[in-house]
Amino acid sequence: MQDDREKAFWRLFNKNTIVLVRRWLRLLGVPRRDRRDVAQDVMLAAHLSFSKYDPERGSPERWLNRIAVHIASHYGERSRRRVEVPLPDDLEVAIEQPSAEEQIGSECDRLLALSLLRELDDELSAILVAHDIEGVPMAEFASQCGIPLSTAYKRRLRALAAFQLLAAQRLTAMGEREPGPRPPPGEAPRLVLVSSARP
Repeated sequence: MQDDREKAFWRLFNKNTIVLVRRWLRLLGVPRRDRRDVAQDVMLAAHLSFSKYDPERGSPERWLNRIAVHIASHYGERSRRRVEVPLPDDLEVAIEQPSAEEQIGSECDRLLALSLLRELDDELSAILVAHDIEGVPMAEFASQCGIPLSTAYKRRLRALAAFQLLAAQRLTAMGEREPGPRPPPGEAPRLVLVSSARP
C-alpha cells in the first residue's frame, strides 16, 4: 500500500503532469491566459490533500482529474462574478510624469528662487546654496567657513528669513501674474532647488 502511494506521488508530481492538467483545463473551458495559474492551484490542492489519496479507489490521474474539475468549476463561478475594468496602457506614465502646467510652475519657482538668491547678501546666499541646494551638511559648512556650528545655523535662519521677505515682496509686486499656485498669505515659496539637503 505504501509503495503504491509512493509511486502515485511520483506519477503525479512531475513536470509532465502539469502539461496534462493544462490540457484538462483547456477542455474544461479555462481561458488560456488563466490556465497556468489555475493549473498551479490544482497542483497545490493535490499536494495538500495527497494524504487522503487512496490507491485502491482509482488511478492517481483520475484522482487528480477530479480535483482539476472541481477547481475549474469554481474558477468559472468566480469569473462570471468578476468584473474587470481595463486601465489605460499609459496610466503609470501619466501618474509618474508631472503635467505641463506643473512643470511650468516648477520652472517658474526655480527661476524665482535663483533670482532671489542673487539679491541676497553673499554670506547669506552662500549658506542657502551650500546647504539647501548642494546638500552640504551644516557641520561641514561651518568647518569650511571656520565658524562655530551654532553660528552656521543662526546664519541659515537669517538667510531663510531674508529669502522669504524678498519672495513675499516679489510676489506682491507681481500680483496675479504668478503662473503657479500661490503660497498661503504671509508665507514665501520654498527653495525649490533643494536636491539632497542634510542637517
